Amino acid sequence: MIDLLTSPLGRIVARRIDEAHAAAPVAGWAQPDLEQAAMRLAALVQTMNRDQLESCDADLNVFFGAVPFSAAIPVVVAVEMKWPHHVDTLPEARQRLDLVRKASQYAVLFSAERIADVLHAVNQREARG
Repeated sequence: MIDLLTSPLGRIVARRIDEAHAAAPVAGWAQPDLEQAAMRLAALVQTMNRDQLESCDADLNVFFGAVPFSAAIPVVVAVEMKWPHHVDTLPEARQRLDLVRKASQYAVLFSAERIADVLHAVNQREARG
């Protein structure tokens, strides 16, 4: 999962997720500020033990719901490294990770030129519910 999220395909999918799910930016925060906050949160997650991480699940879920997914990737990676698959227990993160997984499955089937078109179609379908 970490390799996929940090790959060019993962970044493309994250941007598409941002377009589909985060129509409005977080009030009072510019994208560079969100990215810096995510990096600080990722560093904080790295210092936590599993019990501390689990006690923050509600806050992490709010974070993943409020912050554009492309900015939240460092936090996903930190959680995944600390406790593999725990990020899948957070509904807001899991929803976006499922889109990344679907995109990786499509990438195996289609040429590189078609990946962006397929990702766009998947995001549109997912955004409609």
